[in-house]
Amino acid sequence: MTRYSLVCCVVALLCFAHSSSVLSQDYPVGVTYIAATDYSRIEKLTSQHNDYRDILIKIWYPASPRDEQHASYLHFHTEEFPYSSATPSPDDLQFHAYLKTLPFKTFKNAPMAQSAESFPVVLYSHGYQSTLEDKEILMIELAKRGYIVASVGHPHHAGFVTQSFGRSATYDSEARANDFYISDQADVSFDELVAELLQLAGRPLNDTETARVYQLMKWTEGDRVALDTWVQDMHFALDQLTRLQYGQYWGINYLKPHLSTFKGRLDLTHLAAVGLSFGGPTVAAFCQQVYQCKAAVNLDGIHYNLSPTMPHSKPYLMMHSDTPLSADFPIVFKQQQADTYMMTIEGALHWDFSDTPYILPNDRNQDYLGTIDPYLVTELVNTASLAFIDLYVKGLGTRAEYLTTLRRFTQIRLQTKTRERDDTQ
Repeated sequence: MTRYSLVCCVVALLCFAHSSSVLSQDYPVGVTYIAATDYSRIEKLTSQHNDYRDILIKIWYPASPRDEQHASYLHFHTEEFPYSSATPSPDDLQFHAYLKTLPFKTFKNAPMAQSAESFPVVLYSHGYQSTLEDKEILMIELAKRGYIVASVGHPHHAGFVTQSFGRSATYDSEARANDFYISDQADVSFDELVAELLQLAGRPLNDTETARVYQLMKWTEGDRVALDTWVQDMHFALDQLTRLQYGQYWGINYLKPHLSTFKGRLDLTHLAAVGLSFGGPTVAAFCQQVYQCKAAVNLDGIHYNLSPTMPHSKPYLMMHSDTPLSADFPIVFKQQQADTYMMTIEGALHWDFSDTPYILPNDRNQDYLGTIDPYLVTELVNTASLAFIDLYVKGLGTRAEYLTTLRRFTQIRLQTKTRERDDTQ
């Protein structure tokens, strides 16, 4: 595919995204950063005993740019964040040089848009060994619709993330090799545990098998510890957004005048959370713990922190790749007490839920990328997520209208639940 035809497809996709749901206003999109240190938590993923957890938060928001002069699209945060001291790899530079050719426009550090009402908030958790921007197209579209979107960088588990005071955290496969251990109480090895979960996937489970899945997931001790850390990162990020809301900036290490325009503009009573891969169960747990969180979206993430109460009482959208349905998904679906949607996308594999197929449309049938058309899967995932958040955060539309939106995609298998009623589609 030529670059010209790619850009045409991208523009067509964006135009469709705008027409697929109700928009109150199409805002220009600002982008900025917060870096803050959580002095209540020692950083356990480094060898330094005096190191504290330091979080980078990238924010997309409705903006009021003063002029077009500073419009840009720079996907890779090291090119924009002022504390960056690391140099991206040649592959990263080539990848992100290509990204800049895509027709997106953001305004770095522009003032917040003025509006009669404050803007609801969406928190995002990226995939393991990924980046803050692995689903940036969705974040840009949310900001256009009047949401403030904050992506939380999970240091040392992200592929790369800049931090405060000129530092950065890069994923170190050797240092992380033993992070995802299983409990010494387990009666199976790691390989046996994985094989047993795969054997239980893709079919209905009886009570004994369900109890076994709970036990197997409980033994994934390293994953559960990491998820607890990520959930705490999400809470810390919400605390920093609360500081912006009230104009109290203690602890924020990157502070520029434009951040003062956020004061009083965040509607923290209307909150949603979206997560990709390992970020999926992270946001499910976070949303369950935060009263203001109205709904959560899990983009193909296994619930390693599975328990009878997780998740539970919040509207939940779960998307799954075209592989045998992970055993945890139907268990979560069954125990949910709120509106729940469990969607499998035919022809999609794990990284089709990120921006990768959209950015690299010719890389099909490789590891973690399926056979589905790259622009279609991006349209499907983003449309389903946007309309879900609009429904449960802003109250736009009805559940019946949302189901109609989903059903026009013939590439999905869908189960839905309202309270205690199931409706397999």
